[in-house]
Amino acid sequence: MFQNSLVTHQNRIVQAFSFSAEERYDYFQQKYPQLEQFVPLKYIASYLGITPEFLSKIRRKRVEK
Repeated sequence: MFQNSLVTHQNRIVQAFSFSAEERYDYFQQKYPQLEQFVPLKYIASYLGITPEFLSKIRRKRVEK
């Protein structure tokens, strides 16, 4: 269980440094497709390492497409 936790933590660190905020949001939506309906956006933004305002900008840009 510790090894799985360590690998998951390391993957999150790699994503934080190598993916853009939009790519991290895409990955989050793919991995947890229904979670966004139940969790406040400020917590999702915190999980992604961005501000809630920037998450709103990303989401607004997707709606406009």
